[in-house]
Amino acid sequence: MTRTPSPPTALAVALVALAASGCLDPLVGDEVGASGLILPAGTPVESAHDDPAIERQIDQSDGVDDVVARVHGFAGGAPIAYWDFGPAPTAAVPLFVLVREGEGGELEPIDHPSIIGAIPGDAGYSPFWSVLTVEVTGAYAGELLTSFAAVQEAERVGLVEAPVLSGQAIHCPVVASDVTVEVGDDGEALAASSRFFWEGLTVDCFDFGSMPVEAGSRAPDDRRYQIRRDGSEPLSEVVRGIDLTGDGDLDDSNDVFSRGAADGEYSPLCRTVAVAVADDTAAIDTFADQTMSAIRAATDLFDPEAIEGIVVAVEITDDLRDCPQQREPGGL
Repeated sequence: MTRTPSPPTALAVALVALAASGCLDPLVGDEVGASGLILPAGTPVESAHDDPAIERQIDQSDGVDDVVARVHGFAGGAPIAYWDFGPAPTAAVPLFVLVREGEGGELEPIDHPSIIGAIPGDAGYSPFWSVLTVEVTGAYAGELLTSFAAVQEAERVGLVEAPVLSGQAIHCPVVASDVTVEVGDDGEALAASSRFFWEGLTVDCFDFGSMPVEAGSRAPDDRRYQIRRDGSEPLSEVVRGIDLTGDGDLDDSNDVFSRGAADGEYSPLCRTVAVAVADDTAAIDTFADQTMSAIRAATDLFDPEAIEGIVVAVEITDDLRDCPQQREPGGL
């Protein structure tokens, strides 16, 4: 059965405001589960991907092909690999995480999927999620809260406390069920192994971990310097469609990121900056090696201004893309 989601943009904005004020309006009568929004512990939850209309919406809007290819580049003077999940907004939108107080007094997530209010194709969707913690009370007995509306009802009937904006964010793009991410040179790929609750259903996502957030709702952007020699196309096999390094693949580039994934301020949201360098600059094509280039870090281009004799021209573009870097070999 096709389910029509509630409008996520207005709801997302309202939830952030309500979380800050510490209250959410009542939705239903007094009895727990009377509306059917709160499900008993252990209730099977259907996958949104089994609904052809919803799966088609996600597939057409998730920004990726069936296999998300790994691309080689550089950051901080070292070779890295990254993926391009397509154009992305600067918004970090709300996500609810159920928590309870642990033995040490710190709030810890419980075994319950996080809850989101929008999927690809919905107005207001973003792969960047601003975390609101929802502390369960002593009355909570494993019930499933599978939508924003269920969280509202659970607060009203005393199963959870009011959501609190945590100041933290995570990067988890929602994708179609057949999408895999390439993680090795041998073509090894991983399917999405994480799940969110959305509108009473589950959706698949790739969990790329934590990321910075500004003012609770904005994803900061790092820079992806797309290197080209003056007057030529970018030094990227992905863009040119030719094997620049002679290694038999088409996934090498001389793209340079302003930060690497190990940097605590690293953001997967990248703004493309086109940089033309001098014609005699040695790069991956002249070295015939995807790991070697005279330009391997932002400091090879700027100090802090453009380095004379190396940088010929710079264009800061409006192209914002979701480009997570690989954090561990064979994984995400």
